[in-house]
Amino acid sequence: MMKRVYIADNAASAWNIKNLLQQCNIDSEVKNDQLYSVAGEVPVTECMPEVWVDTAVYERARELVLESESREDIVEPDWICKKCRETNTGQFAICWSCQTPMAGESD
Repeated sequence: MMKRVYIADNAASAWNIKNLLQQCNIDSEVKNDQLYSVAGEVPVTECMPEVWVDTAVYERARELVLESESREDIVEPDWICKKCRETNTGQFAICWSCQTPMAGESD
């Protein structure tokens, strides 16, 4: 039996959670990710993308979702690559320009 573990504001967020769960070897299913076009004709709450998991893994999946949501509130500061001097946003650990890792830039 399946149980809903997450309701998203948009399809991308639902698929992001699905990918997170997949990385932790938890199978999941995204539902309602194509219903945005009927919003208004159908109540919005019925059109929101959802992620569902097997009830046997629900508790672990819910922990991962909550952990993920709490990390989203943390804003990392921008950083400058010491190799190419490009500014990178804080959520990236690799320079967008030269692919140098943030942690390994002192080489």
